[in-house]
Amino acid sequence: MNQLTDFQTLAYLIGGIGILVEWRAYCLQCGQAFRRWSAAGAILWATQYMLLQAWTAGLTMASTAVRSLLSGSLERGPYKHWTAAGFVALFSGLTAVSWQGAISLLPAFAVINTTLALFYLDNRQMRIALLVSSLAWLANDYYWQAWPALLAESVAMGINLRTIKGLAKSF
Repeated sequence: MNQLTDFQTLAYLIGGIGILVEWRAYCLQCGQAFRRWSAAGAILWATQYMLLQAWTAGLTMASTAVRSLLSGSLERGPYKHWTAAGFVALFSGLTAVSWQGAISLLPAFAVINTTLALFYLDNRQMRIALLVSSLAWLANDYYWQAWPALLAESVAMGINLRTIKGLAKSF
């Protein structure tokens, strides 16, 4: 039987905390509150992925914390476009330098898709686009055996669907 290493145990513990933070983010209907909690969760997930030696996922997830916070404060003007393009370039570069084969395309797609959603879509449309990113994260988490992240992403998708439904009723 395969025993867990100390790094895996720590990764799963941090991932367990990340679950709670992630779920809290998706429960919030306010786009700004979602972004703040999502950024906190990104730090936890980045730590988990790094401990599991999933370098592309870890580096891109760490960068998403800053991206999530900036996307809410740059709603108009040329800085919004330059910042979004900068994050797409950053995530592409991080993927290139941390390349671990085709598996690296999953977190790359997820963070680039989420970046575009955060910067260019309204709260409800953003959350719908995040569902697509979630599918890529699920596949990545399965590959790396990041079980807390896989569980969190699965439940977050359900919470996100419920929140999207609630947003539709508020119109």
